[in-house]
This record gives sequence, C-alpha cells and structure tokens, in this order.
Amino acid sequence: MDSLNQIEKQLEDRSVKELEEIVDTFLTSVERVRNKYGGSNYYSYVNKNQSKGTSCIEPPIVKNHLLYMLKENHLQSMLRYKSKELLSKLDLMS
Repeated sequence: MDSLNQIEKQLEDRSVKELEEIVDTFLTSVERVRNKYGGSNYYSYVNKNQSKGTSCIEPPIVKNHLLYMLKENHLQSMLRYKSKELLSKLDLMS
C-alpha cells in the first residue's frame, strides 16, 4: 500500500506542478503587458457575495487564487487521466 500511496502522491505533485506552470506562464504574459503598456501592479477583485466595492490584490495573491481555482476544477480529473495513462503503460509492459 505504501508504494501505491507514493505513486498517487507523485502523480498529484506532477499535476500540481503542471498547473503551476500554466499559471506562471499566464502571469508572465500579464507582466509583459504591464511592462510594455504600463498599468498597476494591483488587480481589482469583485466578490459577488460582498455588497461593497472591490478589493485590490497583488500578483502573488492572484497566483494563489488562479492555482486554487485550477486545482479545484481540474486536479481530480488530471489524477484520473494520469492514473489511467500509467495503468495503460504498465499493461503494455506485461
């Protein structure tokens, strides 16, 4: 069982890393836009559950929010996909 948990943990770590790379690529592109055209280093955030105005968030918080959203929406399906892919590869080896 221990090795199965290790495999699952590695698949999860790789999936999270893939999502982090997507977020980093996006934020690098946003940074290029800001450097080229100017603009604020803060981003407005509107929470539909709050009736008063917006909040300003900095890039590290933007990164955390984007990563959280991607993990919430895609991590489990990524793990299922990668698990099936791994099982198929193992099946080919036998």
